[in-house]
Amino acid sequence: MSEPIDRSISTTPIPQPSTVQSLEKKLAHRPDAQDLVDQNILKAPTSVGRTLQAAQVELEKSKRADQLKHKLERRPDRDNLVQQNILRDTKVAPALQAREASLERARIADKLEHKLEQRPDREDLVQHNILKDSKVAPALQAREASLERARVADKLEHKLEQRPDREDLVQHNILKDSNAAPALQSLASDLQRAKLTDTLSHKLENRPKPEDLVARHILPGGEENAEPATTASS
Repeated sequence: MSEPIDRSISTTPIPQPSTVQSLEKKLAHRPDAQDLVDQNILKAPTSVGRTLQAAQVELEKSKRADQLKHKLERRPDRDNLVQQNILRDTKVAPALQAREASLERARIADKLEHKLEQRPDREDLVQHNILKDSKVAPALQAREASLERARVADKLEHKLEQRPDREDLVQHNILKDSNAAPALQSLASDLQRAKLTDTLSHKLENRPKPEDLVARHILPGGEENAEPATTASS
């Protein structure tokens, strides 16, 4: 006869697998519903019907498609990308592309070396107030800079105090008299120019002759003027 089968239930606890522990750990740290809504993983629970929610999703997709289309239309063309060294010129053979890139790097290196050789030395930069004089202590540098700013401010204030007022500038024809109408300003300017022209013409007409200037010892006398003087003395 066969042995009877033991149908009793074992009370020995089943060891918990590591996968179950990992799952429980992840479930304990899973994000809540609001985080999933903020990340667009779940839809926000609203009172809007499903039809309106679907329409809202379609509108959002259409908006993003329009934005993408606009950006694609405004993207630079291939020639600009080649000129900016973002893309390589595929018209050149691959073997020549490496050579061309090497030559370009060498050219840029030579240009940079030339600029470094031509750069001003430190003394020039200190004189132009681009660099501070490191021979002075840092505390004195701040004090020196403060004194220099105060000196420049005092000099500027002195010049502003000594500047001429508006009336002087109007009298010297540097500024126009804004109290008069524009038509009168133009007429006054024309009259002033005519007055100056007449004054200059009058002075030119009444200027002395060269002989008078020689006689008054303003101009040096020539040989022609020296002979009459000698004859008269004899």
